[in-house]
Amino acid sequence: MDKAIDAKAQDKQTSKKKPRGPKLDVERVDRDVVLHANAPAGSRFKGYKSYYVRDIVLRAEVIHYRRECWVTPDGKTILAPLPVAIAGGYGPNLRRFCLMLHAQGQVTMERLSTLLNDIGVDISKRQVVRLLVGNLDGFIAEDAAVLHADLASAAYVTVDDTGARHAPDNFDTTHIGNAHFSVFRTPKTKSRLNFLSLLRGNYHDYVLNDAAFDYLLVRKADPTLIARLRTHQPKRFPNQVPFLEYLVSNGVDIFGNNTLRMFGEAGL
Repeated sequence: MDKAIDAKAQDKQTSKKKPRGPKLDVERVDRDVVLHANAPAGSRFKGYKSYYVRDIVLRAEVIHYRRECWVTPDGKTILAPLPVAIAGGYGPNLRRFCLMLHAQGQVTMERLSTLLNDIGVDISKRQVVRLLVGNLDGFIAEDAAVLHADLASAAYVTVDDTGARHAPDNFDTTHIGNAHFSVFRTPKTKSRLNFLSLLRGNYHDYVLNDAAFDYLLVRKADPTLIARLRTHQPKRFPNQVPFLEYLVSNGVDIFGNNTLRMFGEAGL
């Protein structure tokens, strides 16, 4: 925690003070509107006086894609592909809008569907749910990449957890991060073994090497079991299933909670 406070203080000292005020965005004007004054005859024109207004435009847009269709000499049909990220007849901007309001603004799906229909988008609550929960592989991969990159480069990491209700049951939400990134995970338990698995992200492999056996010796594991499991080369397993099968085949009681936790921590 001391390192985190020192890092924040250093960031404040090194960061330059940015100018504040409404004039920061005047260089990206979207449209110019000329307002005419009702001047009496004989008046002289003296140019224009600028006045900048920030506004937002929310409107429904229906896009008609005319996809070319070709038939090859051998009878095969070729259809022009749709742009990327179109899902179920709805575009990526609409989905981005729904994800932003639901995740950051905590807007419910009922209110989202009502808001979109009021704007002019013909959409049902079921379709809103599909936009929020479907095809999230890209977000999941990005989230895992953020965790991996920051754990590899961060000078420090803070961890905290709190109880959470989910689906509907008692879970624990774990926060991993520092001043530059934040990752949230909501597992069923908050054991040490589970926390180590959270730090590993999408990596599910296990390995028994010298470091793992040294850890088992420190935790006072049975030396006979260690000698039975130890090999000349590190033994790797793609996931937990073959790892547990290997332990059982060598006489390890995986049904004992302490034993499973100890070997699991060593393998991770």
